[in-house]
Amino acid sequence: MMIFLVTLNEKQQSVAIYKISPTAEQDLIGIYIRGFREWGDKKADDFQIQLISSFQMLADNPDMGRAVAVRPQLQRHELNPYVIFYRKFSYGVRVARVLYKNRAMEKYL
Repeated sequence: MMIFLVTLNEKQQSVAIYKISPTAEQDLIGIYIRGFREWGDKKADDFQIQLISSFQMLADNPDMGRAVAVRPQLQRHELNPYVIFYRKFSYGVRVARVLYKNRAMEKYL
């Protein structure tokens, strides 16, 4: 299942969307479960909202990320303690992965 959200970017007057890959969707589920176990449902919910807000921010501003050396087509954006990996498209962005920043990320991209 692919999730996406459509919003209107006011300064560009165009629709910016983000799509989430099936792998990134599994990452989000794992992040939520870990957060729920460690901090409870309120903090886990709040962090999921932060992640989703970051996806939309990246869709609206796809050039704000940094290049990924091992995968030149990808950009990265940090939301501590995670890194969002995404690819720019004409419609916005596609989130490829959301990984814990201390993980050997090249192995998972």
